[in-house]
Order: sequence, then C-alpha cells, then structure tokens
Amino acid sequence: MLGPSVTVKWLLVFALEAFCVMPSTAQTVSSSPSSPHPAAAQKLAVTVIDENGLAVNSARVQLQPPPPALPLRCSTDFAGHCEFTDLSPGNCELRVEKAGFYAAVQSDVQVGFTSNVDVTLSHQREAREVVNVVESPPAIDPAQIPAKEELSGEELLDIPYPGPHDYRNALIFMPGVTPDAYGQAHVAGAETYQTLLVLDGFNVTQPTSGALVVQTSIDSFRSVAVTPSREPAEFGKGSGGVMALNTRMGNDHFRFLATDFIPAPQDVKGISLANWTPIYTMSGPIRKGDTWFFDALDGEYDNYITKQLPTGSDFDHVWRIDNLVKLQSNLTTRNIVTASFLSDYFHDPNAGMWALMPPQTTPGEVETAYLGSLKDQYYFRGGALLETGIGGDQYNLTLTPHGDAGYIQTILATGGNYYLHEDSSARRLQALANLYLPPRQWHGRHDIKLGTDLDRLNYDAQFLRQPISFLQVEPPPEQSPEPCPVNANGLPIVPEPTCARYSIFSSGNYSTIYNNEASAYAEDRWLITNRLLIEPGVRFDWDEIVRTPLFSPRLAGTYIFDDESNTKLSAGIGINYDATSLGLIHQAQDGQRVDYFFDSNGCPLEADGTSVKCAHLRGAPEPAPIPLPTNFVVDRNTLAAPRYLNWSIALEKKLPQAIFLKLEFIEKRGVHGFAYNALNGAVDGNFFLENQRDDRYYAFTVSLRHRFRQRYEIFGAYTRSRARTNQVFDFSVDLPVLSQQLPGPFPWDTPNRFVGYGVVPFFKLPIVHKVDMVYSAEARTGLPVNATLETGEIYAPDPPGTFRFPTYYTVNLEFEKRIHLFRRYWAVRAGFDNITNHPDPVLSNGIINPPTQPAPIFIDGNGRALDGRIQYLGKE
Repeated sequence: MLGPSVTVKWLLVFALEAFCVMPSTAQTVSSSPSSPHPAAAQKLAVTVIDENGLAVNSARVQLQPPPPALPLRCSTDFAGHCEFTDLSPGNCELRVEKAGFYAAVQSDVQVGFTSNVDVTLSHQREAREVVNVVESPPAIDPAQIPAKEELSGEELLDIPYPGPHDYRNALIFMPGVTPDAYGQAHVAGAETYQTLLVLDGFNVTQPTSGALVVQTSIDSFRSVAVTPSREPAEFGKGSGGVMALNTRMGNDHFRFLATDFIPAPQDVKGISLANWTPIYTMSGPIRKGDTWFFDALDGEYDNYITKQLPTGSDFDHVWRIDNLVKLQSNLTTRNIVTASFLSDYFHDPNAGMWALMPPQTTPGEVETAYLGSLKDQYYFRGGALLETGIGGDQYNLTLTPHGDAGYIQTILATGGNYYLHEDSSARRLQALANLYLPPRQWHGRHDIKLGTDLDRLNYDAQFLRQPISFLQVEPPPEQSPEPCPVNANGLPIVPEPTCARYSIFSSGNYSTIYNNEASAYAEDRWLITNRLLIEPGVRFDWDEIVRTPLFSPRLAGTYIFDDESNTKLSAGIGINYDATSLGLIHQAQDGQRVDYFFDSNGCPLEADGTSVKCAHLRGAPEPAPIPLPTNFVVDRNTLAAPRYLNWSIALEKKLPQAIFLKLEFIEKRGVHGFAYNALNGAVDGNFFLENQRDDRYYAFTVSLRHRFRQRYEIFGAYTRSRARTNQVFDFSVDLPVLSQQLPGPFPWDTPNRFVGYGVVPFFKLPIVHKVDMVYSAEARTGLPVNATLETGEIYAPDPPGTFRFPTYYTVNLEFEKRIHLFRRYWAVRAGFDNITNHPDPVLSNGIINPPTQPAPIFIDGNGRALDGRIQYLGKE
C-alpha cells in the first residue's frame, strides 16, 4: 500500500481542477463579450498539416476579424483540424503557430465565401532557404500538459559540449536529466531501464540493461524530448518517464549538409590526430509532392590519449559508424506510409581504458544495433485517424580480452588481462495501433485516443570468465602485479600474504530467455473551456513473466489565467509500472562466482570474517582455502511489478522582455522495486530477486528562458533534488561487493545542480565582423561513490553516500561565424571545452583501506580542450 497520502494527493488534483472550472462551452474562442449572432452565421474549418502532409496537432490558430472585433482562437485536434462557428461574413486574417515550425499567415480569408482553409506549416531548419518565413514567436503552449523538457535539432547543434557529434552528451542540459560516472543519462532519478526510449513513435529501449545505446547523426534530429511526469496514458513501461527521439524527413527541396568533414588535431603528449567525426545528410523528393527520402550518415574516429599512462600504452583508437535512412510515401492524401532503418556499429579495442586500467587489462568491444520500422497512417473522411505500425530492433555486444592471463586488481591499478568474454544479443518485435477519434462535443471538446501495443522480447547470452586476483600489497612501481599463486587444482595457495581475495567463475554457458508484453490505453483530452484542459486516461499492461494485469490511472490538466496565455498552471498525478527487465531475470543464468578471502597474513577467512590460523602460526598443516559461492536465484512465481506514484505541479509565466519563467515540483514514490538481496540479511553469497526495494525522488526546478532575434536564446535552470533508495546495490556476478542491501543515494544523485546555455550575438570584430558566441555551463554536487575494502566488503563506518566526487563545474565557450562563400553557406566554429581548466574528476577506484587510505582515489579528466567545427549548410 502507498498509504493515505495517495488519496490526499488525488483529492488535491481534483480540487485544483474543480477550482479552475469555468462555465462550460463547446467553443474554443477568446472569452470576450459576444455580440448578437448575425442572421447568417458562418463556419470556418481549418486543417493544419506539415510539408509532408502529416497532421499537426495542438497548433495555435488565431482568426482576426475586422477591427474592432477581438481575435478568436482554437487549437487543432489529433487530425490537425479545428473549427470556428457563429462567424460574421467578411475578410479575416488567419495566423497558425506551433513551436518548432515557421508561422503561417493568410491575410485575406473570406468568411462566408470560404468554408475550409488548409494551412501548411514548415519545420524550422538549420539551413534556411531564401523565402519569406516568420518564426513562431516564443509562447507558453496551453495544450502542453506533460512536464516536458526539449532540445530542438537546432539547439542540439548550437550548444557547445565535449563530443558534440553525439546527442547523448547534450541530454544533461535538460533539467531533470543527470549523468552517472559512466556517462549514461538518468531521467528523474530513475535507472536507465526505467525510462521508456521512443524513436519516431516506436519503443527502442534496450531490453536487458535499458542503456542508451541508440546512436544517429546529430543532424538527423528534429527534437529530443524528455517527459518525467504527467505523461499521457499512451506511454508506460517506465517510472522514469519517456525520452522521445524525433528525426527529420525530406521534402520537395533537395538538400545536402555536411559537418566536421576535416579531421581535428590535439596537443596531448605532442601533436596528433584527435578525432574525425564526419556527418553527411541528404534529403529530398523521390517524386515531388508525395514521396521523399532522408539519409544521415555519421562516422567517428577518436584517438584517446591517457596522459597518466606510459608512451606506447597510452592510446585507444575508437571508431563508429551509423546510418539512418527514411522513406515516406503519401499513397493518397489520406494514406501515408513511412519506413525507416537505423544501423549502428561501434568498435573500441581497449574499452574502458584509463589511468588505472592500461590497454592489456581492458577488453575489445564490438557493439551493433539494427532498428527498423514501418508505419501506416490513414485519415478517415469523418475526421478519425488510424495509425498502425510494426518495428524490430536488435542489440549485439561482444567483449574479447587481449589474452587469458588472470585479471588483477590492486588498490591503485589493474594488471593481467580482462576476465570476461561475452557474446550477447537482445531483440524486440513490436506491433502497435493508435486510433484518434473525431472530436466530440459534451461540455467542451473531447479528443479521444485509443491504442494497443504488443511486444516480443528475446535475450541470448554466453559468458566465459577468467579468475580475478585482488591484491592487498601494492607491488613496486617498476614491477608488474602478479596474480595470486594457485595449485594444480586452480585453488589459491595458503599462505599468500599478497592476496586479499581470489575469485573464480563457472557456468555462464549459452542461454536464452524471452518475454511477451501486451498493453492498451484510452485517454481523453477534454477542453472544457478555452482556458481549462484536462486529460484523464487509463492504461493496461501485462507480461508473461510477472503475469499480473496492471491498471494505471492518470489525471492531469492545465489552466490558463488569461486570454494571451501568459500564465499557465499544470498539475497531474498517475500510477506507473516498470517493464520487467530481462537483464535482471537472466542474472540467474549468468554464472556462479566462488570467492576465497585471506587476512593480512595470507590465512583463510571464514564467511563471517573469522581468520583461520596458518601452519606457520600454529605448527600444523596448512588449512585449505575456504570457498564462498555466490549464486543468483529468480523465482518468477513470487515476483510483482514495481509500482510508482508520480505527481507534479508547475507554474509558467511570461515576464517582461519575453522572459519565460517556469517553476516545477515533481515527486515520485516507488514500491515493490526489483533488486537482488540476501535472505534475512545474511551475507552468504546467495542472492534472490525480490520486490523489496522502495525508491523516493523529488525535484524542484526553477528555469528562465529568453529567445530573441531569430536563433538567439539564453537558458538557465537550477534544480534541487533527492534520489534515494532503501536498496542501493545492483548485485551481479560481476560486481565484487559482498554486503547486505543498504539504503543510500543512487549513484547519480545530485542534490544541487545548475545548467545553462546560450547563443548570443558578439560585438563586431575587424575583418570577420558579425560573430556569435555560444556557451554552455554545468555545476553540480559530486556524484556518490560506493567505496569498499579491497576484499569487496562495505566498511561499516562508511556506508553508501559517505563519499562523493568533488564538486563538478565546467564552462564551454565557442565563437561561430556564418559566411557566404562560393554561393554556399558555411558555419565555422572554434573555442574551448572546460575553458576554466577545472580538474573535474571523472573516475574513482572505489577502494578504501583504513587507516592508510581512508578515501577512494579520484582521477581528473583531461581539463581544457580545444574544439572546433565546420558545417556546410547548403546552397543559396
């Protein structure tokens, strides 16, 4: 049970909506005093589509009759329609706007002579053609209910950050998205597998780990959006919310764009090639007016040099290539088919190399991903829209050690060869259908949406692991560490004072598991008045592992305080269930680990830490090492679905000078979370998958945004948050931690965090004249580090949350000049990442050894780095 607070919060939301309700009306026009109806009242139906014929929903439509009449307003439904009624004949001006599109204005609409108007909105693009376009002015969107943070395709290109060819590096500039020590993004304090990842409407969440491995060209995006709260019932399978990747499509104009087609140098231990990240994008018509293509090819070569390693063993050459191809064909004006295929290939010969892991101790990594989809949209004459689609994705991973020497870990470094050889493959087949019904009038307008989703998931894996030696004596700097000595049976020899722990592995043979999922939902966007919009919904989920029908009610809404939409209040509450992670279920088949522990004299330790005296200490035969096996057990009959209550409230206000203020509070409480734990808290090496994890997350964010003069903008946000759980460890056969579950902060908990970015005009310079300055900044509390003793045990005086990385801050500053040369448009950029050269630690050994080493060792990043970019934006 979630307690009486659940009822209280539901009542608060209902009370909020009831307080905001105004007298009901079926019209969505400005609330000005109405004049008597003319004798022959007219109607005007407006249909809004984009340049590819797709309906544009939630577009703001304004009809301005001749003065002194006040403007009338409506917003489009799911099929792009809206209607004005009770109009007087005459000439009117029609204006249609939506964020991410150029505004469309028709100045001579003849009401009484014209009953239907079709409007085409064009997406905003980085390469603008020489045509008359009007930017949609910044505005508060009264139709946006979800707590959404978004980066447009232009912002992804404009914001400077290390690795600007990879959109994943830009996600941290959205409030509520925090990185962990490995660079993975976490939404609203959630695990990666707790966030639903959607690519152009299809679920592409990695089925085992949920890691964000989908990669496509930075030039291919229209937007990346994150919705941590108030998400519609259409989206489920993730308490962390939704991350939506929306990509572009070609139109009737041929385009060719290129970015970073010139390799970049670096000055680390001398001048060398740093990276080459060429991006080529082509799009245009196959047949003008109804069939288009889009192709984005993205390549990457990186020469990583670790300053702390000796010359000759300090480099890692990484390369990657991906390609996204899309086709759209309008078979008729009412039937649109879209197909896409994305392929990713990644190769890192020394994955994870850093100052404490030289190349021979790392594995070679090969990672591939293939994602395909086919979607059909049919617009019925009555106003309904049916959307159906099928999709499939596959993720392959291979880890290959550089040899079969035993893997060695010391307090300060690693030695030998990496211990794990892995071959794994995760797949998903998906079928979906969404039905958008025509608007219905009953105390306002109802836009009803129904849908279903069927998924088949598979995971195949095979593991082969070599022994690991944990040393308690650091070898001299000039000497390589040696593994723990073993006898003919592969068991450690007693006594051995240099050895603290010795781990061997068994099993991990080829195995496969699967899951089937079924979902359905219904939601209603109820526009009660032109100021009040609420969205009730319910969702159903079922899967073959948990086998429990799950119902998730949702309720959210917005209230606009004035006709100009300058102040908006949003609130919502809902139940979310996590999808069952195949990675957690498969851990029971990943293999077994057997550990042998030794005291400072090299004598065996019992499971409770009691030393067994060696022969040279008691004049008897040497004792045998004492095995402590570690097993992972899953009983599917005892599992329940993790359940989360998510509620939030937000206030948006347009301030003078077109500055937009946003205040938002989100709280999330979770029960029945998946986690492995030892029975009754006994640390005996047997871990069972249970539903005893409880999570708590809250965040309060204040943000300011100012857009001005075309592409220029300034944004900043501060977030105070807390992400904690009562079971902080993700135990696995590869995690050498022996402990019962303990409470503490998640490894990505950042109580205080500021992010900001901007594109502003710089003062004119000689010769080069107009230059733009682009910047980004981040400052946050350091991430937690769960440090252990060299034996893998938690030191009782230092529980999880004791240690954190030092405070992190960075400023990235670059200057960009756009030029016209050879009848073509170019953009040239240069500047510095981490211009203050602040030594932000990025890695830790995670080991303590009281009292000689009371805190873990932190490794700084590379500091200030020169960065640059050349873009070809197209012809005149």
